[in-house]
Amino acid sequence: MLSKPLRAGMILTALWITTGCGMPAAPIDLIKPPATEGSFPKDNFRTTLQALLPDGARLLIPHHGNESQVASFGDVDGDGVDEAVVVYEESSLHEKMIKASLLKQQNAVWRIVGDANGLGYGVDYVQLADLNGDGTSEIMLGWSLGAGGTGMDIYEWRNNALKLRGKKGYDNPLQLDKIPGQAHK
Repeated sequence: MLSKPLRAGMILTALWITTGCGMPAAPIDLIKPPATEGSFPKDNFRTTLQALLPDGARLLIPHHGNESQVASFGDVDGDGVDEAVVVYEESSLHEKMIKASLLKQQNAVWRIVGDANGLGYGVDYVQLADLNGDGTSEIMLGWSLGAGGTGMDIYEWRNNALKLRGKKGYDNPLQLDKIPGQAHK
C-alpha cells in the first residue's frame, strides 16, 4: 500500500504531465484587430475571395466604410466590367504583411491579376474612382500608420499591371476630394 504523500505525488505528477506546463500567452499576443474574419457575412463571394488568397490570410475591412464590405468595385481597365479590390493580412512566423489584390472576373471566375504591398498597421480606406477623368477608376488605398497617422497610395492599372501613381497624407477621408490630378467637376 502506498503512503498518502506518495499517492499525492503521483497524482500531481500525472496532472502535470497531462495538462502541460506552459507559460500563459503574453497580452500582446492576445490583442487582435477589431475587424476579424468572422465578422464578415457568410456568402459565396467571401468564400471565393478567401480561396484565392494565400493560406492563413485574413480579409480586412477598412476603418472608414461599410462593416460588411470585403471588396470595393470599379472598372480599372475600361472594359465596362467592374474589377474588385480586397485587402488582407498575411502572417508568417516573424511578421505580418498587409496586401491589396486586384481581382478580375473572366468567364464567371474571379482571379487575382495584381497585388500591392500595404503600409502600417491596417487599412483605413479603400475606394475605386475615376480621379483624372479618363474613364477608368484609380484605386485609393488608405493605410493606418500608427499614432493617428494615415497615408494614401493611389494606383492605376496600366499595361496589365498596378502602377503606383502617387502618395498623399490625410487626416479624414472627407479630405480626399482634393487629391492632386483629380478631375474637378
